[in-house]
Amino acid sequence: MDMGLLKVFQAVAEEGSISKAAQSLNYVQSNVTARIQQLEQELKTPLFYRHSRGITLTSAGQTFMEYTVRILKLLDEAKQAVLDSPVPKGSITVGSDTTAAVRLPAILSAYRVCYPDVEVHLQVGRAGELIDSVLQHTVHGAFLDGPVEHPEIVQELLIHERIGLVIPDTMEYQGIRSVHDKTLLMLNSECLYRSRLEKWLAEEGGRLGKVMEFGTMEGLLGCVKAGIGYAVLPLSYFTRMNVTEGIRIYPFPEKYAEVPTVFIRRRDLYMTSAFREFIEELKAGLPEAVSGADMTADSGRAVK
Repeated sequence: MDMGLLKVFQAVAEEGSISKAAQSLNYVQSNVTARIQQLEQELKTPLFYRHSRGITLTSAGQTFMEYTVRILKLLDEAKQAVLDSPVPKGSITVGSDTTAAVRLPAILSAYRVCYPDVEVHLQVGRAGELIDSVLQHTVHGAFLDGPVEHPEIVQELLIHERIGLVIPDTMEYQGIRSVHDKTLLMLNSECLYRSRLEKWLAEEGGRLGKVMEFGTMEGLLGCVKAGIGYAVLPLSYFTRMNVTEGIRIYPFPEKYAEVPTVFIRRRDLYMTSAFREFIEELKAGLPEAVSGADMTADSGRAVK
């Protein structure tokens, strides 16, 4: 069984269509069909169900797909190990949820200055998507709300973020009850920030109102300033970006304030020199992740 067969099988499984796989591989369709048939004959079992909407994996196909991904990834790592050099080069892909992404520009800029021959790609997504991307080897590592408990994942860094309530200047603030039943604006409605807010509200007899989700921090803050609602965000965002015009920020009470952010990677990931140096740059750029220092603030006073 050659690697070419495995690559064709993987393409067909991911595309769910012989014709789309042929397109992505730049093969003629009959060639892809013949290779899948050859593979099924070699394994003596059908790997796909054929139906009017395309094809889907059989249970045997699903099992074979897991091994195919691992085999092709191992081959790729073997090539990286042979070609790797002490001087970082090539490319790395890093994932991040939207709020953690605020920490990355300065780090990426410093890394680029030191290692101009490395191309760094950034993938922004939700925590679940990023964990899957790490497990599927589509990103080298990712920032997300943690901790993450998984036998195949290592947490390289831990940052203790502290979160705050962000309200428009026009809103009168008299504690958490001030946002009772008002609209919560969020970048990710499934993140830990929301659960911390709900606990604080419940403790004070308040209730979460409507939730609006945004794709960008700029859009979210613009709507806060316009009085459409309020938000919950890391205090580090405002200290780093110096964004305070039109808003006020009130730290959460101590027992709800801290949310861990972790940088994760696969335990069995081959660490190229480019990725090793990126980890070192993270540690240099995020000293609080190493020292365990956190941001403290009085919970009864707005941060300006």
